Amino acid sequence: MLPQTLSIGVKVRDMAIVRMLVNDEMKEAIRLSDATFRDAEQPSMAGTFPFIFSDSALHVSFGAFKDGELVSFMGLVPWIIRIGEARLRVFSLGSVCTHPDARGRGIASEVLRLVYGYIRRAGASLLLVSGYRTLYTRTGCAPFGRIRRYTIDELTAESFPGFEGSASLKVREMEPADIYALNETASSRSVRYELGVGELASLIKAEALASCMKMKHRVLVAEYGGTVTAFTVIGVPFDPERHGIVLEQAGDPEAVVRLILNAVKRFGLKGLDFPVPWHETELHSRLAGVTSSVEDHLGTIRIVDGELLLAQLRPWLDQKNSGASGTIGLEQKDDGSWLLKAGQNGLALTSKEMTRLLFDCASAEDPKPEGTAFLKELFPVPFPYTAGLTYI
Repeated sequence: MLPQTLSIGVKVRDMAIVRMLVNDEMKEAIRLSDATFRDAEQPSMAGTFPFIFSDSALHVSFGAFKDGELVSFMGLVPWIIRIGEARLRVFSLGSVCTHPDARGRGIASEVLRLVYGYIRRAGASLLLVSGYRTLYTRTGCAPFGRIRRYTIDELTAESFPGFEGSASLKVREMEPADIYALNETASSRSVRYELGVGELASLIKAEALASCMKMKHRVLVAEYGGTVTAFTVIGVPFDPERHGIVLEQAGDPEAVVRLILNAVKRFGLKGLDFPVPWHETELHSRLAGVTSSVEDHLGTIRIVDGELLLAQLRPWLDQKNSGASGTIGLEQKDDGSWLLKAGQNGLALTSKEMTRLLFDCASAEDPKPEGTAFLKELFPVPFPYTAGLTYI
């Protein structure tokens, strides 16, 4: 029998019932997701997105049922994201799909409304969404972050200064016994998803985003004096004419670059795309001169609770400027816009402007919202790469 809160659910038009799914119903979610997102070349999402679909996962996903059949689904996964000493409670939303016969009836919007309510009750401050649809943007989700995507082909790799690297730096493929060293290396980053050893191993094996792009994971490790100093997870495409992509990296920046250069030749890649968030300044300096372009993180973000976000960010904000951090407040108005309060001053911002202020590194082409220069000591907040191992 379902718990009372789940069995009641919320009725929407056409008598669909929207509620959280329970264990046995995840098989229906897998079938709907596979029918929507997979073809004959791709494995089932049951294995590639274990934190949504695995029998051992905590299922907090939502869906809509009509005549007892699942017609709409939204996969939800909780994370802790570390920004220095700050620990942000964040959910990721993905595998969003609706049966063709149930589209255009407002059902997905009702599912999303319940998702927003749930993540607020859970104490999360942010929602990451792997999409850009108006379904999300009209409710406050917005593009965010700044990524510089470097493109390294074989010629670029071979002409790179010190391409062969140091003889004392050993590059090899990962072995199962490396998992502790990889986890310690990943955990040394000040900006990161907080992952345990088992979680990291599961994500490497699952190949979530790689499977969406018809790629396979290959993991390279850099060793210096018998100690792992860096690693990188490479998405190697099925089609040799396509570029590979760096899905995860951590460790000494110089060693990371050596791994990237080595991967191009080792895996016979036509090219390798390397997305680097704006705050990874040492990597940017080592890749200066390499062809690149600037883009946002993949997907969108929604500020769920402004005051809670500031509270969870407080350790990081205090490190930046303890005097200023204690005077700011963030309040959402009824129309979805934000009021940023600093002392006696208040500044009204749209969701897009608020997101840009908090997370985006400004440029001449895309400046910060007018009137926010006084907050430059606190913002932007660095954010880990969202389209890697933790993609949902």
